[in-house]
Amino acid sequence: MQTDTTAFGSVTAHVEPAALSGQISALEGGGGYMRVLLDGTDALNAGQEFELEMHDGARFRVVVIEVLPRSGAAAGNDAEPGQEYRLKLLGRGSRARSS
Repeated sequence: MQTDTTAFGSVTAHVEPAALSGQISALEGGGGYMRVLLDGTDALNAGQEFELEMHDGARFRVVVIEVLPRSGAAAGNDAEPGQEYRLKLLGRGSRARSS
């Protein structure tokens, strides 16, 4: 399934040299944590930093806190392939829009 990168909640993970499409699966209360489902599998590791681009073009630096266990759709039991990650927001990205 190809992710619509302009849809609300869609994201693009800019991990050199690739750009992975995905979707925010959950915002976790306080502290800048979120869960993101990215197309492709096993692309990231815990501790890895990269830029996450939101649907509106804003970019943020994030770090992978945890590679979540694959279950349901993410495990291939349904139509949506991908891997879910828990991320922590570190700050604005290099090309984040100014407000």
